[in-house]
Amino acid sequence: MLHMKNTVNIVFATDKNYIQHLSAALVSLLENNKDLSFTVYIISSGMSEKSYRNIEEIIKTGNCTVKHITVSDELFVKLATAHPFYPKGTYYRLLIPDLIDEEKILYLDSDIIVNGSIKELYNQDVEDYFVCAIEDPGFDRHRQLQMDKESIYFNSGMMLINLAKWKSTGLQKKVIDFIEHNPDAIWFPDQCGLNSVINGRWKKVPLKYNQQSSIFSDDFEKKFDCFSVEELAEAKKNPVIIHYTGGSKPWHFKNRHPYKKLYWKYLKMTPYRNAIYSDLMPMYLLKSIVPKGLKKKIKGFLKKDGR
Repeated sequence: MLHMKNTVNIVFATDKNYIQHLSAALVSLLENNKDLSFTVYIISSGMSEKSYRNIEEIIKTGNCTVKHITVSDELFVKLATAHPFYPKGTYYRLLIPDLIDEEKILYLDSDIIVNGSIKELYNQDVEDYFVCAIEDPGFDRHRQLQMDKESIYFNSGMMLINLAKWKSTGLQKKVIDFIEHNPDAIWFPDQCGLNSVINGRWKKVPLKYNQQSSIFSDDFEKKFDCFSVEELAEAKKNPVIIHYTGGSKPWHFKNRHPYKKLYWKYLKMTPYRNAIYSDLMPMYLLKSIVPKGLKKKIKGFLKKDGR
C-alpha cells in the first residue's frame, strides 16, 4: 500500500445518464492499477441514492476513496443554453480548480476504459505546462479560436492537470469568458475554450494514454501525420486508456470499435452487469418507430392534459 502522499488523484465529471459508463471506467482503473492508492473525485449535479451505493460497492475492490462533489445547475444555465446539445457534465471540468485542492490531478472522461498501468502517465513532470495531453488530429480552426497558427489543439478527454498553475493563472474564468463571448467559434465547449486560452502551452504524452476511435478509420494515416508510425502502432496494440470518442459508443448495438468488448467486460464487474445496449432498450425502440408527427401530437396532448 502506498503512503497517502503517493495517492493518485483522479477526477471524473459526469451526469446521471453516464453513471453506468463511469462505473465501467472506474472498475477498469482499479482492476489494472492494484498497486496504486487512489482518491477519486466525482463531480456531478447529484445522483440517486442507488447510484451512490453502486459506486461504493465498486470501490470496495480497490485501494480507493471516493469524494463526491455536487455542483448546482444554476452555474451553467447560461453556458448550457448556448450549447444545448452538450450534457452539462461537459462543463464540470472547468470547475475543478474551485472544487479540488490538489497540486496535480488526472482528469478522465466517463467514456473510457483503462487497460493498463497509469503510473508512468501520472508521474509525468507537468513542468510549467497547463496540462499533459494528446493531440486531437485534423484541427484547422486556429483563427476562430484566436490561437497562434503553430499551436497544437489537444483532446480534453484525458488531461494530467497542473492544478496549481490553473489556479494561479485564473484559467477557468478565462475559459468560461471565452465560451460565453464566442459561441459561434465553439464546437466542443470546454475543449475549444481550454485550447483557446492555453494556446499550445501543453505537453504531449504518448497516444496510448488517450487512444481515440478515429485512429481506426481506414485512411487515418493518409490524412494525418501527427503521430509517428510507432506511436500509432503502440496505441492500437497496447492502449493504456481507450477513449471511445465520436458518436458511436460501445453501448450501442451497431458500434464496431475493436475494443468494444472491454467495455462490456468491465461493466459485468459492476452493479450494472445486467445492462443491455442502450439502443435496444424498449423505450428507445419505441421512440425510433413512432413517426415524428405522431410524437408531436402526443407531446401536445400531454401538455394539454397538464402532465
